[in-house]
Amino acid sequence: MNVRDFTFDHYGRLLDAALDNGYTFYTLHDYVTRSDHDSPYIIVRHDVDRKVGTARSMARVEAERDVSTSYYFRTSTFSPETVAEVSELGHEVGYHYEDLAKTRGDFEAAHERFGRNLARFREHVDVTTICPHGSPLSPHHNLDMWRGEYTIEDYDLLAEAYLSVDTGNDDDAIPSYVSDTGRDWGTDVAGFGRISTTDDLIAGLGSGGCERLYLLVHPGRWSRNPAEHLQRVAWDLAAEAGKSTARTVHSIGRTSSDRIARAMRERV
Repeated sequence: MNVRDFTFDHYGRLLDAALDNGYTFYTLHDYVTRSDHDSPYIIVRHDVDRKVGTARSMARVEAERDVSTSYYFRTSTFSPETVAEVSELGHEVGYHYEDLAKTRGDFEAAHERFGRNLARFREHVDVTTICPHGSPLSPHHNLDMWRGEYTIEDYDLLAEAYLSVDTGNDDDAIPSYVSDTGRDWGTDVAGFGRISTTDDLIAGLGSGGCERLYLLVHPGRWSRNPAEHLQRVAWDLAAEAGKSTARTVHSIGRTSSDRIARAMRERV
């Protein structure tokens, strides 16, 4: 975990390095609706899990550089005023859905909830793409909503953040997926190497070895001043510990369920 990283100064330098090295920025909507893409390029996605004020500040930092990115809001972070400002700054707004987790795995109820929430969002902003929330405290994966009879096209959507973009960090012909989750970019990119810090990422942009990138940036992880930075680091340390515990509990639960199911089959 990089405790001195993920400040607005770092993010501004990252944007400037991309622009200085000729990168084109794509929203998810723009990426999936184009048949060809300028190279080099970056798709930037923001999951607004919390800290809406920071997300609005980040949207302004990007707009000052004429950069457009995609912002995905949960129902808990959505407001008409916020999405209006973000959209007016030139960014894409989408739905950061968590309906399967919220309905405790009830597939039909999840789709009913998804449809209501999407309609609510669309009362205030045009939504054409979506992205699942990780819901680390739930054993249910929200992306599984699309493994049944429903498709995103049923909701007049163009793209899903994971399903609609091919990525591969060992194939430089498609975008490398790089995420700030855990305060560490933590990935290897073909043609460049290991990227852990924002400075590593900036170096990659200037190397000619990171020509196609898909960045996940959580605004709530980035800080605008020193006091906020201390708060963010403390929060992320606690959050990562909580996620680790949740993963262990879910793993134990699945193992126990498998044992019970196996014992019942043997009894039959």
